[in-house]
Amino acid sequence: MMVENNIKAFLKSIIPLFFGIMLFSCENDISVVQALQIDETLPIETSYTITSEIVDSGKVRIKIKSPQVDRYEGELEYVEMKKGIDVQFFDSIGKVTSSLKANYAKNIPTDHIIIAKYNVIATNQNGEKLYTEELIWDQNTKKIYSNVAVKVISPDKVIFGDGMVADENFENWVIKNPRGDIEADLEEEETE
Repeated sequence: MMVENNIKAFLKSIIPLFFGIMLFSCENDISVVQALQIDETLPIETSYTITSEIVDSGKVRIKIKSPQVDRYEGELEYVEMKKGIDVQFFDSIGKVTSSLKANYAKNIPTDHIIIAKYNVIATNQNGEKLYTEELIWDQNTKKIYSNVAVKVISPDKVIFGDGMVADENFENWVIKNPRGDIEADLEEEETE
Protein backbone atom coordinates (compact mmCIF):
# COMPACT_ATOMS: atom_id res chain seq x y z
CA MET A 1 0.00 0.00 0.00
CA MET A 2 2.87 2.31 0.78
CA VAL A 3 4.33 1.77 -2.72
CA GLU A 4 0.93 2.49 -4.25
CA ASN A 5 0.63 5.78 -2.30
CA ASN A 6 4.13 6.79 -3.38
CA ILE A 7 3.22 6.17 -7.05
CA LYS A 8 0.02 8.22 -6.69
CA ALA A 9 1.93 11.06 -5.03
CA PHE A 10 4.59 10.96 -7.73
CA LEU A 11 1.97 11.04 -10.51
CA LYS A 12 0.12 13.93 -8.78
CA SER A 13 3.29 15.98 -8.73
CA ILE A 14 4.55 15.05 -12.21
CA ILE A 15 1.27 15.61 -14.13
CA PRO A 16 1.00 19.36 -13.30
CA LEU A 17 4.71 19.74 -14.10
CA PHE A 18 4.19 18.00 -17.47
CA PHE A 19 1.22 20.24 -18.39
CA GLY A 20 3.13 23.33 -17.27
CA ILE A 21 6.01 22.43 -19.59
CA MET A 22 3.57 21.80 -22.44
CA LEU A 23 1.81 25.13 -21.83
CA PHE A 24 4.99 27.17 -21.88
CA SER A 25 6.62 25.29 -24.75
CA CYS A 26 3.74 26.10 -27.16
CA GLU A 27 4.90 29.67 -27.60
CA ASN A 28 5.48 30.56 -31.29
CA ASP A 29 8.89 32.10 -31.62
CA ILE A 30 8.78 33.91 -34.99
CA SER A 31 12.41 33.08 -35.76
CA VAL A 32 11.72 29.36 -35.23
CA VAL A 33 8.60 29.51 -37.44
CA GLN A 34 10.51 31.34 -40.20
CA ALA A 35 13.29 28.78 -40.05
CA LEU A 36 10.74 26.05 -40.75
CA GLN A 37 9.39 27.74 -43.90
CA ILE A 38 10.40 26.39 -47.31
CA ASP A 39 13.48 28.02 -48.77
CA GLU A 40 12.50 29.00 -52.34
CA THR A 41 16.17 29.16 -53.33
CA LEU A 42 16.45 25.38 -52.94
CA PRO A 43 14.96 22.92 -55.43
CA ILE A 44 11.99 20.84 -54.30
CA GLU A 45 13.07 18.03 -56.59
CA THR A 46 16.38 17.04 -58.23
CA SER A 47 16.88 14.37 -60.88
CA TYR A 48 20.20 13.12 -62.24
CA THR A 49 21.21 11.82 -65.67
CA ILE A 50 17.81 12.35 -67.29
CA THR A 51 16.65 11.56 -70.79
CA SER A 52 13.19 12.79 -71.66
CA GLU A 53 11.30 12.28 -74.90
CA ILE A 54 8.36 14.23 -76.27
CA VAL A 55 6.24 11.99 -78.47
CA ASP A 56 3.62 13.01 -81.03
CA SER A 57 1.45 10.41 -82.79
CA GLY A 58 3.67 7.63 -81.44
CA LYS A 59 6.89 9.16 -82.80
CA VAL A 60 9.68 10.81 -80.85
CA ARG A 61 9.80 14.49 -81.84
CA ILE A 62 12.17 15.87 -79.18
CA LYS A 63 14.78 14.15 -77.02
CA ILE A 64 16.27 16.04 -74.07
CA LYS A 65 19.31 14.95 -72.04
CA SER A 66 20.75 16.62 -68.97
CA PRO A 67 23.10 15.51 -66.18
CA GLN A 68 20.95 17.30 -63.55
CA VAL A 69 17.47 18.80 -63.49
CA ASP A 70 16.24 20.88 -60.52
CA ARG A 71 12.58 21.85 -60.09
CA TYR A 72 11.67 24.95 -58.08
CA GLU A 73 8.33 26.10 -56.72
CA GLY A 74 7.30 29.43 -55.33
CA GLU A 75 6.10 32.65 -56.85
CA LEU A 76 7.60 31.57 -60.18
CA GLU A 77 7.83 27.84 -60.86
CA TYR A 78 10.69 26.76 -63.12
CA VAL A 79 12.99 23.89 -64.03
CA GLU A 80 16.73 24.51 -64.16
CA MET A 81 19.48 22.48 -65.82
CA LYS A 82 22.61 23.96 -64.28
CA LYS A 83 24.94 21.32 -65.72
CA GLY A 84 23.84 21.67 -69.31
CA ILE A 85 21.36 20.38 -71.84
CA ASP A 86 21.46 18.48 -75.11
CA VAL A 87 18.29 18.58 -77.23
CA GLN A 88 17.57 16.84 -80.54
CA PHE A 89 14.54 17.54 -82.73
CA PHE A 90 13.25 14.81 -85.07
CA ASP A 91 11.05 14.78 -88.17
CA SER A 92 8.17 12.34 -88.74
CA ILE A 93 10.51 9.57 -89.94
CA GLY A 94 12.92 9.86 -87.00
CA LYS A 95 15.67 11.89 -88.69
CA VAL A 96 17.36 14.60 -86.60
CA THR A 97 16.36 17.97 -88.06
CA SER A 98 18.04 20.28 -85.56
CA SER A 99 19.85 20.24 -82.24
CA LEU A 100 20.71 22.50 -79.34
CA LYS A 101 23.48 22.25 -76.76
CA ALA A 102 24.16 24.64 -73.90
CA ASN A 103 25.97 24.64 -70.57
CA TYR A 104 22.83 25.90 -68.78
CA ALA A 105 19.09 25.96 -69.43
CA LYS A 106 15.97 27.16 -67.64
CA ASN A 107 12.38 26.22 -68.50
CA ILE A 108 9.59 28.51 -67.27
CA PRO A 109 6.49 26.42 -68.09
CA THR A 110 3.91 29.03 -67.06
CA ASP A 111 5.38 31.48 -69.60
CA HIS A 112 6.24 28.79 -72.21
CA ILE A 113 9.81 30.08 -72.34
CA ILE A 114 13.06 28.10 -72.42
CA ILE A 115 16.34 29.96 -71.94
CA ALA A 116 19.66 28.37 -72.95
CA LYS A 117 22.90 30.05 -71.85
CA TYR A 118 26.67 29.73 -72.01
CA ASN A 119 28.29 28.12 -75.03
CA VAL A 120 25.00 27.68 -76.88
CA ILE A 121 25.27 25.81 -80.18
CA ALA A 122 22.19 25.34 -82.36
CA THR A 123 22.37 23.34 -85.59
CA ASN A 124 19.73 23.00 -88.31
CA GLN A 125 19.22 20.37 -91.00
CA ASN A 126 21.00 22.56 -93.58
CA GLY A 127 24.23 22.24 -91.60
CA GLU A 128 24.12 25.84 -90.37
CA LYS A 129 25.39 26.40 -86.83
CA LEU A 130 24.53 29.24 -84.49
CA TYR A 131 26.94 30.13 -81.67
CA THR A 132 25.83 32.51 -78.90
CA GLU A 133 25.84 32.96 -75.13
CA GLU A 134 22.05 33.14 -74.78
CA LEU A 135 19.17 31.77 -76.81
CA ILE A 136 15.49 32.05 -75.90
CA TRP A 137 12.78 29.77 -77.26
CA ASP A 138 9.33 31.35 -76.99
CA GLN A 139 6.88 28.50 -77.50
CA ASN A 140 3.96 30.94 -77.71
CA THR A 141 5.35 32.67 -80.82
CA LYS A 142 7.21 29.55 -82.07
CA LYS A 143 10.38 31.64 -82.41
CA ILE A 144 13.91 31.40 -81.09
CA TYR A 145 15.88 34.58 -80.58
CA SER A 146 18.98 36.08 -79.04
CA ASN A 147 19.70 39.65 -78.02
CA VAL A 148 23.44 39.11 -77.56
CA ALA A 149 26.32 38.54 -80.00
CA VAL A 150 25.82 35.66 -82.43
CA LYS A 151 27.88 33.86 -85.03
CA VAL A 152 26.27 31.77 -87.76
CA ILE A 153 28.41 29.40 -89.78
CA SER A 154 26.91 28.01 -92.95
CA PRO A 155 28.64 25.89 -95.61
CA ASP A 156 29.70 28.97 -97.60
CA LYS A 157 29.91 31.90 -95.16
CA VAL A 158 30.31 33.16 -91.61
CA ILE A 159 28.07 35.95 -90.31
CA PHE A 160 28.37 37.86 -87.05
CA GLY A 161 25.64 39.97 -85.49
CA ASP A 162 24.19 41.56 -82.38
CA GLY A 163 21.33 39.07 -82.08
CA MET A 164 18.99 37.03 -84.22
CA VAL A 165 15.45 35.76 -84.70
CA ALA A 166 14.48 32.44 -86.28
CA ASP A 167 11.69 29.89 -86.46
CA GLU A 168 11.74 26.94 -84.06
CA ASN A 169 13.75 24.85 -86.52
CA PHE A 170 16.42 27.56 -86.90
CA GLU A 171 15.86 27.62 -90.64
CA ASN A 172 14.43 31.04 -91.45
CA TRP A 173 16.77 33.29 -89.51
CA VAL A 174 17.49 37.00 -89.52
CA ILE A 175 20.66 38.43 -87.99
CA LYS A 176 20.51 41.80 -86.23
CA ASN A 177 23.25 44.19 -87.47
CA PRO A 178 24.96 41.56 -89.63
CA ARG A 179 28.63 41.88 -90.53
CA GLY A 180 31.49 39.73 -91.69
CA ASP A 181 29.72 37.99 -94.55
CA ILE A 182 32.79 35.97 -95.40
CA GLU A 183 32.65 33.57 -98.31
CA ALA A 184 34.39 30.41 -97.21
CA ASP A 185 35.53 28.23 -100.11
CA LEU A 186 36.77 25.19 -98.26
CA GLU A 187 38.10 23.46 -101.41
CA GLU A 188 40.46 26.37 -102.19
CA GLU A 189 41.73 26.48 -98.58
CA GLU A 190 42.52 22.76 -98.63
CA THR A 191 44.62 23.02 -101.81
CA GLU A 192 46.74 25.93 -100.58
